[in-house]
This record gives sequence, C-alpha cells and structure tokens, in this order.
Amino acid sequence: MLGDVLPQTAFVFLMIMTRIGAMIMLLPALGDQIIPARVRVGLAMLIAILLTMQMVDSYPVMPSGPFNLLVLIFREALIGIMIGTAARLILASVHTTGTLIAFQTGLAAAQSFDPSQGSQSALVASLMTLMAVVLIFTMDMHHLMILGMQHSYITFPTGQAILFGDFATVTMKMVTQSFALGVQLATPFIVYGVLYNLGLGLIARLMPSLPVFFVGMPLNIMIGFALLAVTIGSILTVFMSHFEQFLLELVG
Repeated sequence: MLGDVLPQTAFVFLMIMTRIGAMIMLLPALGDQIIPARVRVGLAMLIAILLTMQMVDSYPVMPSGPFNLLVLIFREALIGIMIGTAARLILASVHTTGTLIAFQTGLAAAQSFDPSQGSQSALVASLMTLMAVVLIFTMDMHHLMILGMQHSYITFPTGQAILFGDFATVTMKMVTQSFALGVQLATPFIVYGVLYNLGLGLIARLMPSLPVFFVGMPLNIMIGFALLAVTIGSILTVFMSHFEQFLLELVG
C-alpha cells in the first residue's frame, strides 16, 4: 500500500515544485536577486509541500511514459514562468516611471544597482522600485502572491493544453499597459520638463550671454527633488492599486 502511495506523492510534489519554483524565480519582491537563492528555494519547497498535502488526492495520475512526464514538467514550468513574468511586467511600470523622472530632472547619469532588474538603473528608478517592493511587503501583498500560486491550479489546471495564442495576446497587452501606466505616473514630470526646457530656451534667446546650462541644471535638480517629494506618495499609491488589482484577478 505504501509503495503505491509514495510514487504518486513524489510526483505531485515534483510537479508543484516545478510550477511554484518558476513563479518565485520571477515574481517581484519574492524573486528579487537580492534575496539569497537558498531562501527562495526553501520558500518554494515549503509552499510546494503545503500544496502537496492539500492536492495529493485530487492531482492527476503520474503519466506512464518518460516522454509524457517531461512534457508535463515543461508545461508546469511554462505556466509558472507565464504568471511570474506577468507580475514582473506590472512592477516594471514603476521602474519606467523612475527612469522618466530621472531623464526629466537631469539625474539619468546617476546610476545604481537595481536588485529587481538585476542591472544598473537610474538612481530614481532604483529608489522607486525599492519603495514599491517595501510597500508590497508592508501591505501584505506577498500573501496575495502566495494565494495566487494556489489559485493558479484553478485557472491553469494540470494536464490541460496551454493556449499560446491567448498568452501572447495577453502578454502584449500587459507590456502595453505597463508602459502606459509608467508614463501616466510620470506625467507631472513630463509636463514640468517640457515647460522648464521651454523656459530655458526663451531665456537663452533673450539673454545670449547668460550661461543657461550652468544656471539651469542645479535649478532643475532642485525643482525635480521638490516635485518628487510632493508626488511620490501619490505615484506609489496609484501603482499599488494597479498591482493589487492584478493580484486579485490572479486569485480570482
């Protein structure tokens, strides 16, 4: 009896670990590179063990052939990558906002390592991304992520075919929405940049002898910091509402 139960339990754990591990690898906050790999793997194993205990009786039976098993593993990993990538695209909107702010305020040359992107980014973009990650944990959004992992088996049941055409359409839509949200959040700075540079251009035409660049650059940075201090709360509030809406749709 035990010999019949253990292979099925190990199979269920392997399948769940494949999907959950792929999600945690890409999910924002939980999957950032600043978190040690052992912590991420341990979290994935813990969630997989809990889901295995819950789903072992209702999970499909292990395929008979090795080829079918490999296909199923690939499918589960792909589903996890799809969900994790979708969440990562939402977080990319606030990074786009920070990059636009940096360009408009003359701080684009100031670079720092962004753990969520895994590369060098503008200092303001790194700040905005880190603050968004802090708010995700502060507002318990990571609980919704973990709940979404469980509900992914309702949206994408194991063994069913993946509609790649629909996934490509949804991905393109999310990329467009993410970029549009990033631009919308940076709208005050875009308007400010246009008006400020237009004013500098008029001053340069009226007073050719004035070193506009040396006078305007420090002033641009000062006004940019003041505008950022006024608007950063509203920007992050709007972003968190969109991120929460995405997680609620994932949870169902």
